[in-house]
Amino acid sequence: MKKHLSLFFIFIVSIGFSLDVYSGGKLSKNQAAIDVTHYDLRLKVDPYKKTIAGTVQITFMLIAKTDEIEIDLLDQFHVSGTAINGMNLSFKHEGHKILIDNPELELFKSHSLDIKYSGKPPVAKKPPWDGGFTWEKSKDGHPWIAVSCQTNGAYIWYPCKEHPSDKPDGIDISITVPDPVMVVANGLIQSVHPEGDKWTTWHWRTEYPISTYNVNFTAGYFEVVEKTGYILDKPLQMVFYVLPESRNGAEALLNDAEDYLNFYARNFGQYPWMKEKFGLVETPYWGMEHQTINAYGNGYKKTKLGYDFLMFHEMGHEWWGNKLSVADWADYWIHEGIDTYAEALFVEEKYGVEATRNFVNDRYKKNIQNKQAIVPERNTSTGYKTDNDIYYKGAHVLHTLRYLIGDEILRESLKEFINMPKELPHNQTSTAEFISLIHENTGRDIQWFFDQYLYKNDLPTLIVEEEIIKDKKFVNLWWKDEGFKMPLEVAFESFDGKRERRLNLTNSPKRIAIPKKSDLKIDPHDWLLYQIKDSKNEY
Repeated sequence: MKKHLSLFFIFIVSIGFSLDVYSGGKLSKNQAAIDVTHYDLRLKVDPYKKTIAGTVQITFMLIAKTDEIEIDLLDQFHVSGTAINGMNLSFKHEGHKILIDNPELELFKSHSLDIKYSGKPPVAKKPPWDGGFTWEKSKDGHPWIAVSCQTNGAYIWYPCKEHPSDKPDGIDISITVPDPVMVVANGLIQSVHPEGDKWTTWHWRTEYPISTYNVNFTAGYFEVVEKTGYILDKPLQMVFYVLPESRNGAEALLNDAEDYLNFYARNFGQYPWMKEKFGLVETPYWGMEHQTINAYGNGYKKTKLGYDFLMFHEMGHEWWGNKLSVADWADYWIHEGIDTYAEALFVEEKYGVEATRNFVNDRYKKNIQNKQAIVPERNTSTGYKTDNDIYYKGAHVLHTLRYLIGDEILRESLKEFINMPKELPHNQTSTAEFISLIHENTGRDIQWFFDQYLYKNDLPTLIVEEEIIKDKKFVNLWWKDEGFKMPLEVAFESFDGKRERRLNLTNSPKRIAIPKKSDLKIDPHDWLLYQIKDSKNEY
């Protein structure tokens, strides 16, 4: 597992994407006028030619006047026709955009756009971080096909409005593949239809809102391992689609999954997709949080503490990322940072406080880079996400916030955050909304905290000055950063034993006197993110 974690750090930080296209950014006027409510994907996937072909039907409303209907699709595909409400229309396909003149469509009325296309999708070089198709074979020689597209966007394989702000109400996905390969996708299976000549169409549907990058399928010669799990005492269909060569260990993985799901449900509310399933599918890449069908390629490896990190993390995105989503990738730390911190809460519940302290220091603190703010300017694309600070610094910021506002308030706020009504539809949120909730629940204005940790790349700097007079050591401490006023715990050996104090620090020096031979331990319980500067060293 250590090897896998090291690879995770390397990939997040250093990979060069083979596709110079990304999700998000500023919406064009055309796309801001469109609200997509449903996708119906009907595709033939040929593993021998490594091609896809078919039609995607997009149901949408216009919510503002626009001259063109604008849909995203990678240029390397060939578009052979477009039709709106059954009327064939001319189009342009350039700059990864399909542009269709608006045939005077009525506002706030449902319309149907059919796009027929074909071609070779990009091949993923380092999935899941590098988007595209992975064309593999299982040990028995059958095709094993997987898709990953979060960073580059879903338009690298199907036409869509590619932006995090637009979540359809549901999707239908019908994939035709050669026998005996099966297709696994989001939601519930609707039908399995033989097409003749040893090809079969697998039709899946989810009736929950879903982000475009979460629309996904995997094809392979799978065995189906199922169980009924009980999440907060409610029954849930749990299923793992696994290759025959990996069958040993599948039941144990689902048993672990039930335990992990209950942890998340206790802390953040019931599993979001109870009417459909919790699904896992074995993939030829490490993993990804596709809604109700998480990609799993970890090979049952566990951490030194004894849990499956990959499954635990991707499962957590069913809450943080899939149920609660951001509408702007500038807020992406909410998906990754909170989900990453959930692991620390799990470690604390299972293994105790000391294990958690070591975990936070080894997993989070050692991997923070501070090269850029974890919340950039608005209208950001996934091209900004070039290091792991949205994961590890985001998680440690929550750990520090927990110290500042208290364990109970943080935990209650996280649970409320994921379930409370939002200003945006489909449970989409923002950093500003999270900050507002914290202010409301604490009854305090701690904007100085968020300004420092979320909107700046540098850590706050603690100034420490020491002076020895006779048998006493006088230590002055203050925060260098204007307006920063984090309280600080210190510990030292006094004449009558160990003492701990909590100092209310500001930008003005706070003096503490300790015995001359005693050392002052700053932040003895390892809660805070900061750097220290004194007259001799900065570290």
